[in-house]
Parts: sequence; C-alpha cells; structure tokens
Amino acid sequence: MEPTERGQKRCLYCGRYYQPDARASKTQKSCKEAKCRAQRKRESQRKWVEANPGYFRGRYVQVKEWRKQHPDYQRLWRKKVREIQDKIPPAEPVRTMVLVIPEKMLQNEIQDEIRLVKQCGCGFYVAGEKKARRETRFDCSP
Repeated sequence: MEPTERGQKRCLYCGRYYQPDARASKTQKSCKEAKCRAQRKRESQRKWVEANPGYFRGRYVQVKEWRKQHPDYQRLWRKKVREIQDKIPPAEPVRTMVLVIPEKMLQNEIQDEIRLVKQCGCGFYVAGEKKARRETRFDCSP
C-alpha cells in the first residue's frame, strides 16, 4: 500500500483513496468511513484474541467471588471518587448564550453580536417580525 504522489493511500476495505492522518500515516490502513473503521476494528480485535487465546479464561470466576465478598464496593467507590470534570473547576465561569440568527445575517455581524454579548452582555437580536429588529448599545465600555 504505497502512497501516491499526493500522499494518498488506498483503503484496504473499500478500495477508495484517502488522505491519511499525519500522525498515523505509516500505519493507517483504512479511510474515515464508519464501515471501514468498524471492519478494521473487528479484524484487529480478532487478531488480538487469536494471539492471546487464554487471556479472558478463568478470570470471571475470581471477579464474581470477590464481588460477592464486597457487595457495596462499587457504589461506595463511586460515592467517594468523583468524576474528573467535577474535580477541576473551569478557569473562568461558564456562560451559556442563545443566539437567534436569521438566515441572511452576515458572518461578521454574527461575530460582532457574540463579541458584544461576551464583553458586556448588551447586544441582543429580536427576530420574528417582518423586519427583524436589532438593538445594540455601543455606549458601554468593553
């Protein structure tokens, strides 16, 4: 599977050419299509199980016995150990913005509205009338 002049490779599963990810271009075998990735994963897992045939045998009996001896372990652990996103507060407070944006609003106008709301919370847009009304105060200090 040699790369073409433009750095493309042929997918082993669908046969189409694709641009490989720069970080894994030497080892990447499939394109980004979900079917190809799923087939690649199945093949990879099958090869791993063939290479490690006894890995999962006999382990479940031990785990099951241990869980019988420690019935509340998982519930108590989850109560004690919180998820990582709960441990690390955001550096800045999180603000949720809901913007109603008409189809014909230009991108730079949208960026201006977001900037105004972020800076001082003074920009808003009311849609729904025949001609939408735009009110923005420019006298506020950023």
